[in-house]
Amino acid sequence: MSNKPPARVLLVSYGPTPPLAESMAAAWKHLGSDTTIFHSWLCNTSYDRFIIHPINHYARVFRLVPKNTNLFEGHPKSHKEWRSRQLLKLAVDFKPDLIVITGVQRFKPDILEMLHQLTTVFYWFTESEGRFDEIAPELKYYHQIYFFSSAALARARDLGYSNVGFLPPAVDTNRFRPLPEVERYDWCFVGQWHERRQRYVEGLANISHNFVIYGSRWRKHNWLRPVIWRRIKGQGIWGDDVVRLYNQTRVVINISVWGSGAKGGTGANSRLVEVPACRVCLLSDYNPDAELLLQPGKEFIGAQNLAEMQANLADLLANPEKRRRIAENGYNKAQTVWSYNDLVARLCADWQARRG
Repeated sequence: MSNKPPARVLLVSYGPTPPLAESMAAAWKHLGSDTTIFHSWLCNTSYDRFIIHPINHYARVFRLVPKNTNLFEGHPKSHKEWRSRQLLKLAVDFKPDLIVITGVQRFKPDILEMLHQLTTVFYWFTESEGRFDEIAPELKYYHQIYFFSSAALARARDLGYSNVGFLPPAVDTNRFRPLPEVERYDWCFVGQWHERRQRYVEGLANISHNFVIYGSRWRKHNWLRPVIWRRIKGQGIWGDDVVRLYNQTRVVINISVWGSGAKGGTGANSRLVEVPACRVCLLSDYNPDAELLLQPGKEFIGAQNLAEMQANLADLLANPEKRRRIAENGYNKAQTVWSYNDLVARLCADWQARRG
């Protein structure tokens, strides 16, 4: 079996934020592979944005058609049709030895079949197991499938798939790093609004009002809650700005919304390794997959429910030495736990094994 990495790798991502594809591309280039990135969300037509999408939206809002109905199904300038055809065109022109698709992309089945015949296609499901049903019909088109949710992995195995594996999120320590910032906030949360997150944020606001929130839909749901509304600073935060925010915060909060249970679901999201990489204390709700990356109580603090998270936040804010110790332990672990170089090396080994 040759130990050479694939000469050309095509990375397919939802968009540049978070920069998952960009971090993977840097790791592939480190191995000597030529890479190109296809951001499916950005690959669209003006006709879809200004005509197809609004018509579909208002037809559903006014209940003229059932939910999820697409009045322009198959139209050559609809988003799904366009991005599918453009991906195929790029693959034919670039001639990749390996395609790595992440997230939930919703490409047309016939396009996935053509890609499967054209080259080796790997898929990394980087979403909640709650969205598993969306991607289950397309799993047959991939040569290798990865999950960072153990529950989603179990569901794939239950369907009879053997070409599956667990692949946790990696951390780019060149991006997420300690900065010489002054601590300004007791706690912060970054992520879009969700009912579960709303309950947790309301509870944590009772512990300290010195916090900030970044994420979509928060203002919409907090007009009558001035304590929270005043602390919402933006629809999102990325790049060096989010790294700076973490470094300005005493405790960064992680609240998952995956799964259907009160405790959320499985799947260790990237925040679980990115915050410790900044040498900042992380306080997260319970997630069994998180323990595969970090040791709770030593490298981050976990909470089984809101009351426990409130108690932990109060304790951490009152004990700066404990915060420092957790942050330092998490930082040391983040430097070795699972980098993008490690992740790409795993993909490369699996690609070589298939060829061998």
